[in-house]
Amino acid sequence: MQKIEKLSQELKSLKQQRDILNQEAKHWAEKRNSLHKQIKDLRMEATNSRERRNTVNEKVKALKALRDQTRQLIGKNIEEIKQLKEKLLLLKTNKPRRSSDSLRKEKEEIEWKIQTTSLTLEEEKPLVEKANQLEIQLNTYQQIDETKEKITKLQSEIEAMNGEVKLFHTQIAELAKQSQELHRKMIETLEKAKPLQDEADGHHQNFVQSKQKAQKIHEEFIKLSERIRALKKELTEKEEKEKMQQQEENKRKLKTEALKKLEKGEKLTFDEFKLLAEEKT
Repeated sequence: MQKIEKLSQELKSLKQQRDILNQEAKHWAEKRNSLHKQIKDLRMEATNSRERRNTVNEKVKALKALRDQTRQLIGKNIEEIKQLKEKLLLLKTNKPRRSSDSLRKEKEEIEWKIQTTSLTLEEEKPLVEKANQLEIQLNTYQQIDETKEKITKLQSEIEAMNGEVKLFHTQIAELAKQSQELHRKMIETLEKAKPLQDEADGHHQNFVQSKQKAQKIHEEFIKLSERIRALKKELTEKEEKEKMQQQEENKRKLKTEALKKLEKGEKLTFDEFKLLAEEKT
């Protein structure tokens, strides 16, 4: 009995040690999980910064493409202006000595004469040829004006496109700055997560160690519990055996006394009578 009590005290001590270690493991798990949540939040924040940065970079890419297309158009317009200026120089070189107003006035006079005067074919023919020559000369002035107009239009387009290019450049610079800031923020956030991860790993290691120690003690607890149970069973069986032996001894004594009383002719009790009846049966 004393042995069982001593072992029960040891069992109680093991249970306390195991519970303390399980409580420690719970404590380390809570600290680890708290850090994991912080790490998860930081990583989500970093992911958000990365996605926003990538979106900004896509906008930069699109703006650069538009800027490059516009620059190509500017280059195309510049080349076209160069060709038009060469054409204009040639036209000016072949320009009639007379002014366009003078040529137009003479042409109109000839056409009026042809329309209002009764002329023979021979008389009309030189006038028509003269009018055609004047038309050719006037056409040179028209080409000069059209060429100048095209050059002016192209120059206006170039000026507008240069404005667009400048705007693209400003937007690209602003977006590039945003991208750099988002990238910096992403890296900074990930850097914050590193020491937290190291700390969480340390807490997890402590958790594992506490659980392993608790498990080891629990195994000792189980073994000791089984040993106590076996001892209690053994003790119970021993007590039952002793009880039965005592009962047999009491029955034997009672039987002996009953037989003596029977021999003396004394009156038997109900239990004594019953015991002797069972014996005969």
